[in-house]
Amino acid sequence: MTPRLSVVVPVHNVEEYLGACLESLARQSLEDLDVVLVDDGSTDASAAVAREFAARDDRFTVVGRENGGLGAARNTGVRHTAPGSAYLAFVDSDDVLPSRAFESLVASLDKSGSDFASGNVLRLGAGGRLRQHPLFTEPMRSTRRATHVTRHWPLLLDRIACNKVFRREFWDAHSFAFPEGVLYEDIPVILPAHFAARSVDVLQDAVYYWRFRDSSITNKRAVVRGVADRTAAVLGVSRGLAGTPGHKKRYDESVLREDLWYFMQVLPDGDPAYQEAFLRCAREFTDQVDPEVLGGLPPHHRVKWHLAREKRLEELVALLEFERRSPRTHRVRGLRRRSADYPALTAPVPRDVLALAPADLPLEARLTGADWHEGRLRLTGYGYVRNIPAQVRRHALKAAWLRTPDRRALPLRLRRVNDPSITARSGQELHRYDWAGFEITVDPARLLTESAATTWKLVLGVLGHGVARRGGVADAGAHLGVHYLDEHTRIVPVFASGRFQLTAERVHTWLTGHDSHEGRLTLTGGTRTRAVALRLGHWHSDAAIQVPLARDGERFTAEVPLEELAQVRGRGPVRAPHGEARPADSYSVQLVKPDGKRLAVAAPPGLALGRHALPGGRELAVTVSAWGNAVVADQLPHAYAECVTWTDNSLVVEGCYGGGSGLPLRLCHTGTDEEAELPVRHAGDRLRVESAYEALTLLADGTWQLHLGDGPVRVPAAAHPGLPAARRIGGRDFSVERRSHDQLVLVVSKGA
Repeated sequence: MTPRLSVVVPVHNVEEYLGACLESLARQSLEDLDVVLVDDGSTDASAAVAREFAARDDRFTVVGRENGGLGAARNTGVRHTAPGSAYLAFVDSDDVLPSRAFESLVASLDKSGSDFASGNVLRLGAGGRLRQHPLFTEPMRSTRRATHVTRHWPLLLDRIACNKVFRREFWDAHSFAFPEGVLYEDIPVILPAHFAARSVDVLQDAVYYWRFRDSSITNKRAVVRGVADRTAAVLGVSRGLAGTPGHKKRYDESVLREDLWYFMQVLPDGDPAYQEAFLRCAREFTDQVDPEVLGGLPPHHRVKWHLAREKRLEELVALLEFERRSPRTHRVRGLRRRSADYPALTAPVPRDVLALAPADLPLEARLTGADWHEGRLRLTGYGYVRNIPAQVRRHALKAAWLRTPDRRALPLRLRRVNDPSITARSGQELHRYDWAGFEITVDPARLLTESAATTWKLVLGVLGHGVARRGGVADAGAHLGVHYLDEHTRIVPVFASGRFQLTAERVHTWLTGHDSHEGRLTLTGGTRTRAVALRLGHWHSDAAIQVPLARDGERFTAEVPLEELAQVRGRGPVRAPHGEARPADSYSVQLVKPDGKRLAVAAPPGLALGRHALPGGRELAVTVSAWGNAVVADQLPHAYAECVTWTDNSLVVEGCYGGGSGLPLRLCHTGTDEEAELPVRHAGDRLRVESAYEALTLLADGTWQLHLGDGPVRVPAAAHPGLPAARRIGGRDFSVERRSHDQLVLVVSKGA
């Protein structure tokens, strides 16, 4: 029987990783496939591993050849795939796939009829840690079926073969083949395929785990062969688009911002041969680029490509070194026609290269703190125009107001604050922003209107050196909390779409308790509405569980069969960077009125954290969302930190965990693959972590996420007021905080 999908896996000296790759292929939920393993002249035990696996699974075959590189091995594999298979895929032998990867991609193609489907990619680091690969953040931000690169230009960044399934007739009709004996062999195939396709499918779900290895060819930059092969690849694509000038301009801009910028960044690290090769390649590519493309780049790209074309190597290297210390930083010259002035430049540069548009001087506005004091909300933060200094009070004029969607405005009193740490936060060394700080106090009574709910967005206006900007305020570590004015009125501060807003609303439905017994979850609460049912809406799919309410005046009771939760478990895509099993299936809790309208169920202050045991070692948690509403989560056991304190010589974290004993607390650095462990004392479902200062001082600066077992350590709502908890140790600041609403982190910094 002809398999539906053929998979080509080139193999060369990857004995350490090959087994995991092949196991992930064997576990694919789409079982109707054949896998061609091409031994590309391996000198280690890779070929033996491949043959042993093929002997166990007749869907796998091994083809041997002399070493010829990745492109040649892939082409050989395609020639040995099963005749008549409908789909074709490629996998690198040191990477792994989630179990539903091929099922998701093929199902999408069956439904859409597109020529190929492409899915999200996570970066697989040391210890099996998975994180979103930054290259695929924007292209795969949302699922798009039957789209095209010319309708979704971020797909220009989607240029690898391994996160895709191709319709075989499309592949054969265009006679696609990988170039042989070169690096970056994907680009000459994948980019033309994007433009040649009638349509493509884009899946937000992760379908590929790309292993990050220091020895990987994709991690070598400052080498002559690398820049030469990459330039040849992008030149081929660019010249192939000559018949469609608009498409060529878009692609050329992407190359200058991404592909060749990747090699320009390491010019200071390269030897003279690499630097000369880069300048030669840069000139070769830019000579065939429309001048409009070069002129339309942002200033920090525009000036560097000008220096590269002029072969002003010393200035270019100096500018790159400066920007490593001060990214996108320059002085601003002129009043009516502003231009950038870079310290590294020693000779004139044309004015149009240095010209600044309003968008080149954006507002940088962040909220650093939010707390309730004597019934009022106190907000602290900073706001400045990037590259416009705010080192003296008169150059840091600011105003703030709240605005509703219907454009009602509420002016706020703002106090300007001198805070040298703002300059340190800016991550540059050219300007001082000490006077960019602000403090705002909001009277919640002014937020109430006749409407049941009113949302106010915070807007900050800044004026400095004749440059005025206004906009929303983003997060910089503010710790938000829902505040009740009375039993049925609350203020909800959140960051929505990355910007701070306040919602004043009247609460008509609330939860008072929860219990589980005899296979049922019982939820009790109150409502001032005519609600007739309770609905649990699954966050990850369209599934929902709805049960009738038992009413006694304002009080209600609802019983949810646990078996119905089990039937929904695992539905929908796996979007978070974790492994095969989703750690939690979360549900919103809503009441349903007779007309079908749904009402969120609030979780008022004092609602106890719910942890109810489920079969199979899972638990049912009743928690609170960032919006202050009840959430039910069917999850693997999570640890909850109920109390964080600093003693004279230790950090102490106390809480609960239902996942068993003997597991350490893992600290995972968000910027690297570095991990550390702290011992945990378990007593039943209680936990206690006590770490001496000496152990903490070994941690690198940055943010460390705290994990226990299969999930992050979370902070129940009752413990939110106790954070952040900070201590200065050995000249560095250590702060235990909550991020992403309820996840516990340790932030380590040098401090002021």
